[in-house]
Amino acid sequence: MEKHYLEQEAERYIKEREDELKYPVKDYSQKKVTLYHGTSTKYLDDILKQGIKPRYDKESIWEDNPSRPDMVYLSSAYAVYFSQVASNRLGGKPVVFEVKVDTKRLYPDEDFLEQITRVDPEWKNTLSLGMEERTAWFKNNMLEYKISYSDSLGALGNACHKGIIKPKNIIRYSILDESKILDYSDPTITLMNYQILGGRYRKLSQKTMWEEPLSIKTRSKNVFSK
Repeated sequence: MEKHYLEQEAERYIKEREDELKYPVKDYSQKKVTLYHGTSTKYLDDILKQGIKPRYDKESIWEDNPSRPDMVYLSSAYAVYFSQVASNRLGGKPVVFEVKVDTKRLYPDEDFLEQITRVDPEWKNTLSLGMEERTAWFKNNMLEYKISYSDSLGALGNACHKGIIKPKNIIRYSILDESKILDYSDPTITLMNYQILGGRYRKLSQKTMWEEPLSIKTRSKNVFSK
């Protein structure tokens, strides 16, 4: 009985890994790319009318590491997790938007810059500053590293968009069942995690979160733009 169970689990794992390979890292050097933004339904109506805005002077939901006030944070992998954090802090339900944006407005995520430079000899002297201080420095100087936006997406799955993402650039959205999220997404957002499990999370963004049981409502642009 135990052997049969273990064989079934091994087969299931192999099938899952094979399925994840169908969701490779995309080419982010193109002019337009599709990414995802997770937030709360508290902002749903405003977003559909005015677009996805940077937080500007609003308080960040990330108390220990506040986001840049002029950026909208996007992901190919972790928008479901970000939507859960937002709904927990702000109320409402988790919602994820699929957007198509111009790469001219994309910048690397500060967490990517902090993590990737840990092994760069040129940055060795900064390691004594600690992760939080290094992250804050890269966040404040992000505009100098624009060329690295595609590396940020390829290695960590995250990037930043400068300014508003207009309603015309929203493709669709999915409202999620918050009680199901931990069954699909409880990530540690690191370079190593994305290297190992990136396919699973890209599948979550492109397929799983648009279907039951995780999604409780989806709307595409041709519906909500009327």
